[in-house]
Amino acid sequence: MEIKVFKNKQNLKLKQAKLAVIDIGSNSIRMLIYDDFSSSRVPFFNEKAVCELGKNLDKSRKLHKSGVEYAYRVLKRFSEILNVSKISNVKIIATAVLREATDAQPFVENIETLFKKKIEILSGEEEALCSAEGVKIGFDNVDGLVADLGGGSLELARVENGDITNKTSLPLGVLRLLNNPIVKKRNLSKYIKKLLRDEKWLSKKKFENLYLVGGTWRALFKLHLFQNEYPVHIIHQYSVNYDTISKFVEKISSFNKAKLKTVEYISKSRTPYLPYSSIILGEIMNVTNPKNVICSISGIREGSLAKDHFKNVDDTQVFEKSLEFIAKKRGDLGLTFKKYYDFIKPVFDGNEHFNEKLLNLACVLSHMDWGLGAFQKAELVFQETLNTPLLRLSHKERIQIALSCYWRYCSIKYNPKMEYLTFLNNNEIFSSKQVGAALRFANSLTSISTIFLEEFKLYKRGNALFLKIPSQHQEIISKQVTKKFKALARELFLEPRVLYSCLLYTSPSPRDLSTSRMPSSA
Repeated sequence: MEIKVFKNKQNLKLKQAKLAVIDIGSNSIRMLIYDDFSSSRVPFFNEKAVCELGKNLDKSRKLHKSGVEYAYRVLKRFSEILNVSKISNVKIIATAVLREATDAQPFVENIETLFKKKIEILSGEEEALCSAEGVKIGFDNVDGLVADLGGGSLELARVENGDITNKTSLPLGVLRLLNNPIVKKRNLSKYIKKLLRDEKWLSKKKFENLYLVGGTWRALFKLHLFQNEYPVHIIHQYSVNYDTISKFVEKISSFNKAKLKTVEYISKSRTPYLPYSSIILGEIMNVTNPKNVICSISGIREGSLAKDHFKNVDDTQVFEKSLEFIAKKRGDLGLTFKKYYDFIKPVFDGNEHFNEKLLNLACVLSHMDWGLGAFQKAELVFQETLNTPLLRLSHKERIQIALSCYWRYCSIKYNPKMEYLTFLNNNEIFSSKQVGAALRFANSLTSISTIFLEEFKLYKRGNALFLKIPSQHQEIISKQVTKKFKALARELFLEPRVLYSCLLYTSPSPRDLSTSRMPSSA
């Protein structure tokens, strides 16, 4: 990947590493553009067009005429966007439709001429591999079966301890089934079951997790999310147990055209495929018996990029780069979040309810208040943090971080909507409050500079919380700083203690802190 480095007046290095991927599928064509894929796996541009290139492919063996015409228009638009954006690093992949259509070659040649790029037509197994690699990007410790449902095919891949051990491709795309006479004979379930049973490795082992990839399954899970009034409106890592989703897919699989017209929350272009995707999912679950069924927004496109460009980049590097990327996107060009982290980390060492990963993210994401109204700041930061563009965060982790950032901007006596608290146990809620109180206290010391975070030391010993201050800076401890230090100590169930150089000033309790020999004003 070509990376150009520029320098601005402040001598900051700015990388231009924009990267685009175009995915030509049987049902739709999509383009994603990334600012820097090695730092953030979430695109800033994501556009899809339903072209139906593979409509009636089983019968005609040819690309659908109107689909081809529309696809040309869509791809010309994508080409123009890339040209005006001066993005030359582009990858184009195609799947079942261009593998199978007998008249695909002229279409391929025209598109390659348009973009001055070769189209990579993936085999079925390559599709499955890329989808699994994409899921690995979006989750920690992937273990289970990856199922990618497209318009023309279904790809399956087993992932064990991060290794992709089995993979296959089956002719079970939703667009293919919609126009297949098998459906009309009302024996679709039987047909699907036979194809799955022929893959012996599927039934040899039960799977802990089933990861779903593909737009139609995302639509299905989005429908389930909204119908159940789930508070976190994020489809990635939305997880449902076997019994719950079994009942849901059984209901949706029976929907007729009239019933489908009543469906809300999802694109009308997806609704015709919902019964077919439900039947396929039901049969996969019957064969593999997973404990959890989980939706993924990362799949073949992300996997194809990672496989080619970033195979040797480890997770630690990606996480560190992601932190810096988000910080700079939020205006923290000096990466002050690192000073916050170093300052409060000694207090949270060994906290199993709020680990280092979450603490790092809380320090980064708590700096999101610029331009926000004073009275709504806590609520707005909570929502911004909850919806932060990071893939490898479970919904529970998102809520933990969002809560800590919420309490960074308001007193811990306030709470967000109670529906979010139900995701966490008491220890996790307490830990989020503690981190929020620590961030709130740290912020009271910074004013317009973070120098005090570097020169002051915060740590716990025994039953006390210590703040060590160089004697020349004792005037910085105002009433507001004192109040926030007391609040932090109280949340940690510790006694507050302040050290000025080598002198120890104590108070019998947080209640008496204001009467100690701590300065009362700045």
